[in-house]
Amino acid sequence: MRKIIIKISILFIIAMASGCKDYLDLPPKNQRAVASLSDVESVLAGYLDAFTRSNTQPIKGTMPIMTEAQNMMFEAYSDNIDFEANFSQYVNVQNIHADEKFYANKLLYNDFTTMEQIWNNHYEVIGFLNALIDECDELEGENEQEVKRVKGEMLVHRAYYIYKLQQYFAPMDKEDMGIPLYLHTGKEVMGVEMKRRPSSEVYSAIISDLNLALEYIDEAGKKSGFNIFYDKRFINNLLSQVYWFKAASSAKADSDYKNAATHAKAAIEGVEMYVPKSLIEFQNIRRNLNPEYPSVYMQSVAFGTVAPIYGSTFDYLGFAPSNLKVSDDLRELFEEDEYRTEAYFNGPALSSAWPDGMANGQKYVRMNLFAPEEAYLVLAESLLHTGQQGQAMDVLNTFKAFRGASEKSGLSEEELQQEIINERRKEFFCDTDKRWIDLKRYKIGNIKRTLEFFGKEYTVEVTPGDFHSTLPVPLSEIQENPNIVPHEGWDPIVF
Repeated sequence: MRKIIIKISILFIIAMASGCKDYLDLPPKNQRAVASLSDVESVLAGYLDAFTRSNTQPIKGTMPIMTEAQNMMFEAYSDNIDFEANFSQYVNVQNIHADEKFYANKLLYNDFTTMEQIWNNHYEVIGFLNALIDECDELEGENEQEVKRVKGEMLVHRAYYIYKLQQYFAPMDKEDMGIPLYLHTGKEVMGVEMKRRPSSEVYSAIISDLNLALEYIDEAGKKSGFNIFYDKRFINNLLSQVYWFKAASSAKADSDYKNAATHAKAAIEGVEMYVPKSLIEFQNIRRNLNPEYPSVYMQSVAFGTVAPIYGSTFDYLGFAPSNLKVSDDLRELFEEDEYRTEAYFNGPALSSAWPDGMANGQKYVRMNLFAPEEAYLVLAESLLHTGQQGQAMDVLNTFKAFRGASEKSGLSEEELQQEIINERRKEFFCDTDKRWIDLKRYKIGNIKRTLEFFGKEYTVEVTPGDFHSTLPVPLSEIQENPNIVPHEGWDPIVF
């Protein structure tokens, strides 16, 4: 049996200038031979530990799975916050959280460092998982059920990273511009050209991994205390998202919305009792105080790390940024009686206590992966697009009732679609990448900012579906990989 050699502390030694091929095809390097199931589990545990403890860095990837820099970048690239109105709070001598260059890069769509980190980190983890999945396929004389449980966990993680890369770096309407992809490692990949794959091929790989993981769960079940993403509810939730996003892309198929609805229903089966229905329950979810809430929770470590965008943790002492104004069209979506209004806002401004109700604003990245709320809204939209408008309205109103919002009736198909988009915007306000993803998927949003940095005025304009909706392939990848086709339009600003 071929042995894979792995160094536990640093699995791959890869320069940041390496192309994605170097992440996907590098045989793992020296120090420990992974030759048994227990070896695979040991190495995998070094990656999974970060998903169970917020103070642990994984041997590959980042903790949390979306970093503070990424969270702030996607919000800066979106239309929720009125950055022009808040500019004097951001570039302010009382702001101890970030400097002028930070805001110049974020607010002018010039954060090439963070965009490159996403590309490198995601491909690095995929390469790591490729190596261990390949090794699982070569194990002999091991407990077959246990191998399935371990491999199933890795299949879901790999599918997640591939899906996010496809969402970020592939255009919605160009079938031949999917991400580079290879699902093996070692000698099999020698000579393979890491070029863009058709988007339909990328989605097929994602869906195949997730369906195989579902099969493994039916055959072998879960391993309590070890499996995290390898959960039937979470896999169905992710599948519903994949089909939902694919349905609006060049890779769309007639069955996408039907499949999205099927998996969304499976994801929310029996969860209604756990969905927050009051302000305190809603805030407790953000603080991870409800152990029965069905999601994978992650939180960043350092206090105040997202304060540069969302407001100073010391605003009560007079530090900036504070009293940050959100976009008028966003604020107008909220009814005064729904409890999300109190959770998010203090009048027209972002509340210091957002999002968890804690005094002085506990500014961490907090995320609930595979949350049932996302499956509810995917289900409503999928029912609408499969000719079940009445059922779509029922699901949407059920969801609105969870949040204390008024139910809707008598809406046309177009109005109902817009109401679902609006509900997504309210529910996922400042949640990871979700608003940026919606701007891309629905081809909506006009953003124009004129801001002065370092004594010079800059204007950025974003129109629905333009190049800003697809992150640029890093320059290092373009230099290392002659087969990659870059996106047009992304020209770095040098300050």
